[in-house]
Amino acid sequence: MSTSTIRPMGPMERPPSSRLEIGNQIFHNGSPVQLLYCVHHNRHEETWRVRPLFVEAPDRNEQFRRSDIISFLHTIRAPRWRCAA
Repeated sequence: MSTSTIRPMGPMERPPSSRLEIGNQIFHNGSPVQLLYCVHHNRHEETWRVRPLFVEAPDRNEQFRRSDIISFLHTIRAPRWRCAA
């Protein structure tokens, strides 16, 4: 009879996203926006309808180029956040 070792699986890591997708919440050149739908795209740029976050502003079309600075927003869950001072 042989013995075996059970090892826990390592954390599942998602590969970095290489494209923009509907619903992503991102900072685009310093402005936080949510992607609604793609209006136009080609090899060098994409135009998306975006909804600005954290401000009262209308939805707008915004161009995303390869040279733009884009970083994804991550949702942080804080238990009992309503009770925070």
